[in-house]
Amino acid sequence: MNWTRMLPCWIVGLLVLARPLPATKPVVGADRPPWKAVGRYEYAPIEESSGLVVSYQYPGVYWTLNDSGNPPVLYATRPDGILIREFAVQGADNKDWEALSLDDQGWLWIGEIGNNSRRREDLCLYVVAEPNPFAEGTVQVAAQYPYRYPAENVDAEGMFICGGLPYIISKEQDRAVLYRFPVLRPGETVVLERVGEAREARLVTDAALSRDGKRLALCTYNRVWIYEGKAADPAALIAAKPWNLAHDFAVEANAFSGYDLVLTSEERSIYRLPQWWYERELTLPPQSLQSVLDRLESTAARQGRFRVQPYTEAGLEIGGAQLLLEGAGPGALLSQQLDFSRADRYAFTLALTHGPQYGAVELLVDGQVVGEAHDCRAAEPAAGVLVDFGARALTQGRHELALRLKGGPAQAGLAGYLIRSAAPFATQYQVLGPFAKAADWDIDAPLPPEQDLGLGGSFAGATGPISWQRLDTDASGLVNFLSCLPGAPSMAVAYALTYVYTPQARSTALLVGSDDQVAVWVDGAQVHRHNVGRGAAPDEDVVSCDLRAGWNQVLCKVGQNGGGWGLYLRFADPEGDLRYSADGH
Repeated sequence: MNWTRMLPCWIVGLLVLARPLPATKPVVGADRPPWKAVGRYEYAPIEESSGLVVSYQYPGVYWTLNDSGNPPVLYATRPDGILIREFAVQGADNKDWEALSLDDQGWLWIGEIGNNSRRREDLCLYVVAEPNPFAEGTVQVAAQYPYRYPAENVDAEGMFICGGLPYIISKEQDRAVLYRFPVLRPGETVVLERVGEAREARLVTDAALSRDGKRLALCTYNRVWIYEGKAADPAALIAAKPWNLAHDFAVEANAFSGYDLVLTSEERSIYRLPQWWYERELTLPPQSLQSVLDRLESTAARQGRFRVQPYTEAGLEIGGAQLLLEGAGPGALLSQQLDFSRADRYAFTLALTHGPQYGAVELLVDGQVVGEAHDCRAAEPAAGVLVDFGARALTQGRHELALRLKGGPAQAGLAGYLIRSAAPFATQYQVLGPFAKAADWDIDAPLPPEQDLGLGGSFAGATGPISWQRLDTDASGLVNFLSCLPGAPSMAVAYALTYVYTPQARSTALLVGSDDQVAVWVDGAQVHRHNVGRGAAPDEDVVSCDLRAGWNQVLCKVGQNGGGWGLYLRFADPEGDLRYSADGH
């Protein structure tokens, strides 16, 4: 479709003036493996990148935007997140911008599509000409396309353009429905067409279509789905079997750069996922992976030698490097010194390289073997393979970790360590909710259970009378409030109550993860409060606290801001003698 026929002459003139600049330097951060951020939005106004595109006209330029509660502004950045220029969008409001797309004619499409309440009647798309990011200028809305859904009103954060028409994919707990604009009539509300449903994806936070239309990427808070087809047919794409990769990046936006994927996260980091990597569905190590390259000053080898080896030299088509241990035979050892901030029982996972040139290895902590040996031999090379070696109790302070060749080829490739508490989670609770939320982004307003637990009684909740109910989680320890409090509004508060037993008084660490805000009281005294928007993961917050001998009451308050809603809780347990209960006995 020729958009220049639909738009004012002065807008067409902007397109003519917006000529591509000469090619820039290679992508910043391309030397990093896919599990390491290639950049970060340090410019304070970019609070949460909710939409992302890679410019076709201007090599090395990314466009992004913020979601609700922010000014209507487009940001041009480098691939490492450094700001080039910002452009206020004249003629548009930002009630909840959640998506950004770019078509082949040089038009940026802004998705005013966020609908957490499922009640909005003013959803629309704005179209603006892509400005020259290196020149002063303004951005004016050239066209606006209001719309509504054919049946129920849903939330959405993903949008892309195919064949000149916008597509929107819903963000729902149990499905992802793809809709299309049947026609484009500026200023006229149209009813979207239901195109199909992506069977695998849930809670989609963004969508991106490759420039040739043959690959569609749907991202969620913890997974990326990439669909491939032979033609630019979105309905056929979402019916295909996708590649999929789990991650812990809390992805809010994605875009194709060629067939590579660029991802931005809630905490403002930027990642680049190579085509080579996702086509093999290789594991993505988590953000908390501790790189061995950060500790070269404490690295030593015995009965062998080590060096920093680029992954490309090892036959892997990714950026980054590993520590390569080369020995004359079994017994060669690579060691590093690591500091531990607290006494606890720790589980050790190593990110190792697999391939035909690597042998069997074992892990030693302070000279003692932990767990079983692992054979890294494989027909195809793969980096960052996570291998669990078991757990061991450690004191606070410095300890030596060593990788020792056990047999087979005399080589080992090590990327980093994933070291987590091995203490058990609380799995027995009583839960209460939902309560109405007094503010969007904090849970500071006191509610009745904070003065009187009222066990056995009832409270006025957001959906009617509520009372405490028993909840036993699985071994993961996740309290999923969405499952146990069905029908809760997207803005709400709930409580989780558990008890922890210790045979003797101790100073310890509380380890808590939440989606979203969290506050914790131990025996009636507040020990932690964190007003944050995030997905729940174990041990996101580590808090020093004291436990008295016997049973200790632990009350948690958790806020909900849409999406998931959950809690993880445990205490550091180096002696392995803590117990949890829902009722304190």
